[in-house]
Amino acid sequence: MQNLANQLSYCVFNANGRTTFKEEFVTAGGIDLREVDFKKFESKLHQNLFFVGEILNIDAVTGGFNFQNAWTGGYICATTIANRT
Repeated sequence: MQNLANQLSYCVFNANGRTTFKEEFVTAGGIDLREVDFKKFESKLHQNLFFVGEILNIDAVTGGFNFQNAWTGGYICATTIANRT
């Protein structure tokens, strides 16, 4: 496990610019939205497991929506967790 973590942490990937077709977007798929309670951003399957941002299956040309989604989801998730303590 440590070897895998080291390889993923220290490997180098070269990027040669970007395209006009948004091919640089590489995230797709993720946690099925039907499995998330969006009032808390908590898993419906596993209590106290939360998902926000790019891990969710929101796949589109987002134009900044992914940032707002991550910020809003993070706030809702953090508020939920803080209120449980």
